[in-house]
Amino acid sequence: MSVGGRASRRHAAIAVLAAGVCAAALFWPRPALTDAAFTDAEYVASGTMAAATLSSPANLTCTPAKALNILTGVTVTWQSAYPLSPTTAPYTKLVANPSGYTNTITSSGSGPYTYTMILNQGLLGGILQNALGSTVTFTVTNQAGTNWTSASLTKTLTTGALGLNPKCT
Repeated sequence: MSVGGRASRRHAAIAVLAAGVCAAALFWPRPALTDAAFTDAEYVASGTMAAATLSSPANLTCTPAKALNILTGVTVTWQSAYPLSPTTAPYTKLVANPSGYTNTITSSGSGPYTYTMILNQGLLGGILQNALGSTVTFTVTNQAGTNWTSASLTKTLTTGALGLNPKCT
């Protein structure tokens, strides 16, 4: 037998063997499908989930300042578990409608905090700003982000013509 004949038989045997391995791999039975580990019926977990809530501000007061029974200013106070700064979350917030009835807000305490906003208009300012009477709504909320707010507290300051008979309710 020649050397070239032996090599071609060896190549043929290798080709047949490779074809057999490929055929076996194609027709070999596949493993059965299994459930993922997190759906295993042996390990069922249960529990409850609840959303967190923001505590509401408390003790909102509105006290009109008067001279000759004419509104000269207003003091608004309230308590909150949260600081005033919107750079922290959550924080407390005072909104006056109309917005011209706000001033610098001071705080005391370290939680719960007590907040005070004092607006002094003076006698002439009280007469001129309230010539036809006025209604101002003060609303306090605690807030985290832009859409998560606590229940609000509201006080309404009303005056008659020329700022007479100011009342907070």
